[in-house]
Amino acid sequence: MAEATCSAPGKVIFTGEHFVVYGAKAIAGAINLRAYATATTRNDGVISISSEDMGIHAEWRGAELLRESKRGASERLRPIREAVAGLIDKVKGSGLSISINSQIPRASGLGSSAAVSVACVAAGLYAYGYKPSHSEIIDLASIAEGIIHYRASGVDLAVSTYGGVISYRRGSKPAMIDIKKPMSLLLIDVGTPRRTGEMVRRVNLLREQYISIFEKLREAVEEITAECELALVNNRYERLGEILTINHNLLRAIGVSTKELDEALELAMRNGAIGGKLTGGGGGGCLIAVVNEEDIDIVYKKLSRAYNVYKVAIPQEGVRCDSLRTE
Repeated sequence: MAEATCSAPGKVIFTGEHFVVYGAKAIAGAINLRAYATATTRNDGVISISSEDMGIHAEWRGAELLRESKRGASERLRPIREAVAGLIDKVKGSGLSISINSQIPRASGLGSSAAVSVACVAAGLYAYGYKPSHSEIIDLASIAEGIIHYRASGVDLAVSTYGGVISYRRGSKPAMIDIKKPMSLLLIDVGTPRRTGEMVRRVNLLREQYISIFEKLREAVEEITAECELALVNNRYERLGEILTINHNLLRAIGVSTKELDEALELAMRNGAIGGKLTGGGGGGCLIAVVNEEDIDIVYKKLSRAYNVYKVAIPQEGVRCDSLRTE
């Protein structure tokens, strides 16, 4: 029996969400909130998955469900089970127990499902003595993400695996963006779960109805992304805040923002933020607020009176093996 614990970071998307599905470049950064997975090998052909955060557990032998902690638990854990089955097949293993514990709030646009998928896959591979490449981790974790999200772009898996701050175009290897020094950001959770799949379908319908307009918007996003990269590289907080606000208003135009997200941005700017935008699929979740370093603690305290607020730093390390024990 062998055991490995791996972790992977959550993320923020600075630019490109939704449009990345249609070929635009996106920029995303790994944040210091992580998902942890401990995998233990077994020889009975059983896949056992427990999520401490969701309070659920399920076990399978092959396609047969052996038990679940409560009705519906097996379906919620099925994406991870499918990815784990893929890794067991890859290493010619015979069962695995996985325990998940995540710091990343779920349904918030911070890449929780991708980080969990990456951590679980990495832990399972390491437990079986297999040292995976980044591309192998992404290939297996994408099994779970493909089930969870409609037309997943792959950016969440890329930043969770590689870490750092990346520029990403679907189908291409991520390019690392070397920022001059770490940056702190505020993430404001508006309290309504984001609905990525629903938002992606809505944007797809809009694109089909107004293809020429949508293409112009995609071109605008490419320009926004280029400007965002320069601002990040040079730690230009003022310019970054302004660019992200422009991007937020563009996302409002395609219908993926909400009243709650818009109000949170307005409140943040009234209380000292330079600017910001929703991050992730939209329809709820979290908002990025860019604040000058000398003001960030004050703004954090003010916004915490109304919302759950996270102070995060970029860049962060990608997937890693935190411990490995073999017998």
